[in-house]
Amino acid sequence: MIIAFALSSGLVALLLAVSVYSIGHRYMENQRMRSADRVARAYSDMLRPLATRPDPAAALATMEPPDGTILLVRRGTDWYGTDPALGADRLLPAPLIGDPMPGIQRVSVAGQPYFRVGLRLSQGNDMMYEFSPIVELDSRLRMLRNLLIVSALAATMVGAGLGVWASRRVLSPLHHVSGAAARIASGDLELRLTRTHDPDLDTTVDAFNTMVASLQTRIERERRFVGDISHELRTPLTTLMTSVGVMNQHLEELSPRPRRALGYLSAELEHLRRLLDDMLELARVEAGVHRGDTEPLAVGELVTHTLAGRQYAPELLTVAVDAVIRGRKLELERAIGNLLDNADRHGGGVIGVRVARAESEVVITVDDSGPGVPAAERDRIFERFATAPTVRGSDAGSGIGLALVAETVAAHDGRVECEGRRGGGARFTIRLPRIAPPVN
Repeated sequence: MIIAFALSSGLVALLLAVSVYSIGHRYMENQRMRSADRVARAYSDMLRPLATRPDPAAALATMEPPDGTILLVRRGTDWYGTDPALGADRLLPAPLIGDPMPGIQRVSVAGQPYFRVGLRLSQGNDMMYEFSPIVELDSRLRMLRNLLIVSALAATMVGAGLGVWASRRVLSPLHHVSGAAARIASGDLELRLTRTHDPDLDTTVDAFNTMVASLQTRIERERRFVGDISHELRTPLTTLMTSVGVMNQHLEELSPRPRRALGYLSAELEHLRRLLDDMLELARVEAGVHRGDTEPLAVGELVTHTLAGRQYAPELLTVAVDAVIRGRKLELERAIGNLLDNADRHGGGVIGVRVARAESEVVITVDDSGPGVPAAERDRIFERFATAPTVRGSDAGSGIGLALVAETVAAHDGRVECEGRRGGGARFTIRLPRIAPPVN
């Protein structure tokens, strides 16, 4: 739009400038030519009676032409002029010296522009040439040309400025829509666009708001559905786990085959329990129902407490630079714990946890010794029910744990990444914004 405005205004300004210059040039030059012709005829009328005198040079000396004007008279075959330094051989081309012709023409004499006006003084070859300087005319034409060029450039810049203003005015609603869409995509489903005074835009605003409302209703319905199912399944699951627990207390009384079946049942019930817990927690985080308010947290202390609570060796943790973040302790502990569980179940075990700082972020990394995650799967594994290759003998997992980590970290204005670890295995990295210098 800016280029279109600039080009259109530039072309119009160029067309007007060329037209004005052509018309002005022609008009001013014609006016000057007519003036030179009138003056030349006046001189010819004055020279006709004087040219019959025995000494034409003396007669010509009585003339007083304006400054810069040169008069050249031919009588017979001789030439006489008002400027002794400029004779006929310098003022006229060779053909006109031998055969002078009347008329008016633009010429250059000693590098200066003149109008040359030729008039006959008698029936013979007696001629008079007037050389009228037009330096002032050329100066005015140059000034007009430069003025038109500056005006054309100014018009082009004004057109570009109008293009900037128009494009911003036209694209401003789109910027609002794109900004609102970005915020809605990040989870702000309560956001709506404000109606404007533009009836054409109001249709788009209403359609957008209706779409977001429908999306919010659908997402909330799905969240309630997941939450309701999880709650409904928790009661029978608790009953089953209690019953299996009672049976496990009498495990020695069972024969080998029922004992093996009871082991499989216990493992599947534990898997189902973890799945329901993760689904409930994920539904809670997505719905914005958080456990407690945000508070300043020392990341090193947070990770140390998480490792100790899950009975990991303290030697696994390396705190390069500690820092303070603002977050919810229980949710972050669960997210870090999920990464640790993921490394144990699917990655061959945790081999290192590190806390460091990168510019304005705090970085928490969890390394495992498993097969790693293929590059094509490193973004997808944070989706719900997505799984990746695991070490032999480990369970496939629910596919909810890493999705819960991603949602929790995003709720804290951070991000989680997966990459390959040098030497083999996977490295999961949590990046959270810090709010204070490193703590001692």
